[in-house]
Amino acid sequence: MNAEMVTAIGAAIVSIITLVLNQYNKMTQKYREKMNEAKLERYKQETERLSFKRSENSAKVFGELWKILYETKADRVYIVQPHPLGNAAFLSVYFEVKRKGASGMKENIQRLPMSEMAVFSKGLAENLFLCFTDIDTQVKDKMAKSLFTTNGCSAVAIKRLNSASDWVGNIFCEFTDKMEVSEEQAHKVLHDAAVNIQYILPEYRENPYK
Repeated sequence: MNAEMVTAIGAAIVSIITLVLNQYNKMTQKYREKMNEAKLERYKQETERLSFKRSENSAKVFGELWKILYETKADRVYIVQPHPLGNAAFLSVYFEVKRKGASGMKENIQRLPMSEMAVFSKGLAENLFLCFTDIDTQVKDKMAKSLFTTNGCSAVAIKRLNSASDWVGNIFCEFTDKMEVSEEQAHKVLHDAAVNIQYILPEYRENPYK
């Protein structure tokens, strides 16, 4: 076998190897593309499922708040949520219902630094239930007192929400006049609502809330 024949055979082998590699690369690329498409589709389906579940849970939460408003004859009911979860530094409100003519608290409690009313925030985190029938004399935190009084609140019942023993928020049941129900009645209504809310309460997410 002369040198030219060896060279020709070598070139043919290289061509075959190159062709096989090219085909393998094409097949591998197609496989990767299909896998990526499948992963994307699963991600889209899971996102849609979670979005639907979040909307469903939000509707249930609003329903519970309306029930509290009706049963306690309060003027507004809302949920204050600490965020971000696990390293809470702010308080915000997304869920709120109110009687016609009552002002809202949602616009006043958005990304409110907990450090600005540290004593009151500590109380929210540590107490299962709080009730203030006289805001002016019973609420010691100046920032919290200012928020209540400037928005017409004269009495408030507050129930802590827990999820797996973690503090995830508080239901505020507010009255612009004296409380129409006893503290015991308010406690029971808020406790029953908390049981239905605390494990389905969507995490507070800043703009947009999705």
